[in-house]
Amino acid sequence: MTRRRRQAHEGLCRDRLAQVEARLEELRTKAERSDGNRLELERALDHARGLCNRVLARIESARQASDDAWPFARAQADQAVAEMILAIAEVEQRLSRAAA
Repeated sequence: MTRRRRQAHEGLCRDRLAQVEARLEELRTKAERSDGNRLELERALDHARGLCNRVLARIESARQASDDAWPFARAQADQAVAEMILAIAEVEQRLSRAAA
């Protein structure tokens, strides 16, 4: 049962990561067309991409964790995913403000 939960969690995190990476590409395209402060938007996108890399590392860490350490590693992965999603939402808000 624990093995299934671990695999399900890993799959869910990887799905979220793939969705966010697609959103990042879309946002990067919008930022390139934006008349706003492109440098600031590019920095925010680079920060979000760094958070994606962090999520990937946390997912891998959770995958390799022992059964005893897995709950803590899972919590770290979940936190990294939440931070990544917040960063993407912030970039989307900046882009919508720049477009207005």
